[in-house]
Amino acid sequence: MKNLRALTRASLLTGFCLLVSLAANANCDFPASLEVPDGNTASEAELVASQAAIKQYMASAEEYVACLDAEAEAIGPEITEDQVRIRDMKHDAAVDEMEKLAAEFNAQVRAFKRNNK
Repeated sequence: MKNLRALTRASLLTGFCLLVSLAANANCDFPASLEVPDGNTASEAELVASQAAIKQYMASAEEYVACLDAEAEAIGPEITEDQVRIRDMKHDAAVDEMEKLAAEFNAQVRAFKRNNK
């Protein structure tokens, strides 16, 4: 039982150290999320401004994904499975956020067009 506790503590400590080392090396910052105006009440100017902000957000998010790739490459062949898994999770979350924002914007544009025929 003591060996199991010691092994569990060692595993937790190793995992914590890995996360701390990844955070210390992380220079990649995901952009802050955006609010999409309600297409039912927004003006055309608000939607156009939102579109420009979303284009900038998408460019920043793509830079973030490229940064994640560069960090993984910088580690080189010593990269661990955990580091790859964490990088993949961050990548997938970024892509999911980008798709979610694009879908929300498109839905609000459709709502605007329905209300302004």
